Amino acid sequence: MPQSQRNRILSSAVGTAAASGLGMIPVHRLPRPVRAGYVALPAVLTTGVSVLAQQGRPDPSADDDPSAHGLRPPTVPETAISLALGGLMVGAGVAGLRLDRGAENFLRRRGVPAPRLWIGLATGAVTLASTLFDERTAEPGGTSTQEQVLALLTREDPMALAPGRDGVPEDEYAPEAEAIAELLGTGAAPTAAQLDEVWEQCFSQPLSPLLGAGRMDSLLEALSALAPEDSGA
Repeated sequence: MPQSQRNRILSSAVGTAAASGLGMIPVHRLPRPVRAGYVALPAVLTTGVSVLAQQGRPDPSADDDPSAHGLRPPTVPETAISLALGGLMVGAGVAGLRLDRGAENFLRRRGVPAPRLWIGLATGAVTLASTLFDERTAEPGGTSTQEQVLALLTREDPMALAPGRDGVPEDEYAPEAEAIAELLGTGAAPTAAQLDEVWEQCFSQPLSPLLGAGRMDSLLEALSALAPEDSGA
C-alpha cells in the first residue's frame, strides 16, 4: 500500500475517532461559562478574521496613497459584513446546543440506552462519509494524474533511492510528481527542459543525465500519454 494511501487512511481514522469522541460530550449540559464560550468564541474569531481579511482592500474613502501600510479602521460596510458573519456563527452555536439537547432527549424518550454513545457514533459516521465523498469527488477518474506520475518516477528511480525499501517512503518522489502533474495540468506534455528544471529545484541536478537519452525519451512518452487531450486541436 502506498505511503500516501496509508496517510489518508490514518487521517480518516483519526478524524472519525475525534468526531465520535466529541459527539459523545453532552455540550448542552456543560457549565454555563463553557456553553457561552462554545457560542461566543467562534463568533469572535470569525468577526476578527473577517475584519483582518478585508484589510487588503483599499479604503474608498481614503486618499490613494501607495506608501500607506498597516492596519486601518474598517469601513462601515466591512464592519457590517464582519458582524453579520459573527452573528451567523452565534446562531449556528445556539442551534447546535439545541440540536444536541433535542437529539439526546429524543433518544431517551425512545428508551435508547447510552444515547450519547449513539450520538457520537452517528457523528463519526457522518464525518467518515463526508471524507470519503470528498475524496471521490476530488478524484472522479480513480487514480489521479499525480499518482500516475509518481508511479512512473518510482519505476525509473533516477536517484537510485529504492522507494519502499530499506525505510525509504514509497512516495519519495511525491514532490516531483506534484510539480510534473501541475505541468500536465496546463494541457501540454512537459519537455525534457522542464523536467530538468523540476529536478534541479529538488535535487540540484538535471534529470536528463541521470536517465540517459533512452530512458528520458521513454519517460517523456509516458508523460505525454497522461496529458489531457486538447479539444481545440
